Amino acid sequence: MNETGGQPVPYARPLLDAVALFDELAIRYALVGGVASMYYGRARFTEDLDFVAHSGHRDVFDRNGDAMLRHGFDPTCSWKLYHETGVEIDLCKDEFSDQIVQRAVEVELVGRRVRIAEPHDLIAMKLRAGRLQDDYDISEILRGPRAIDDTVVKERVTPDQFAHYLSIKQRANP
Repeated sequence: MNETGGQPVPYARPLLDAVALFDELAIRYALVGGVASMYYGRARFTEDLDFVAHSGHRDVFDRNGDAMLRHGFDPTCSWKLYHETGVEIDLCKDEFSDQIVQRAVEVELVGRRVRIAEPHDLIAMKLRAGRLQDDYDISEILRGPRAIDDTVVKERVTPDQFAHYLSIKQRANP
């Protein structure tokens, strides 16, 4: 995941730096967004990294500007991480962030163990966001090698969101 066609992926270093920062500050996290979708589905272009973090992470960042600097981040912002490479890291707000972090699984990415949202939580987050790109990501996750349990998805979203999920599923598996 750290190379494509011999060229380094631009977000490999910021991802590693973010994970190291979270670990140093004991902030529980889960990788979400486009990179997590690629892990479960198919490669696509993304310009940033997205994480959810356990409640209270902003206070921890605010108290630890020196650690943020050591890992290449601007210490003046705790709601979004600005890496010295220019890559932005969104700290997504989701009403279920703590549960998503708790259920996250460890995987190998860019030569390091990284906590990533489990696929049902990722699908649920994408249904809550409701963007066209999220529909695409869901369809690619459904086409991926991991089995998705519709009952688990249904438990984590509203009835309207679940109906939308079923329509995406039908289009993904004609």
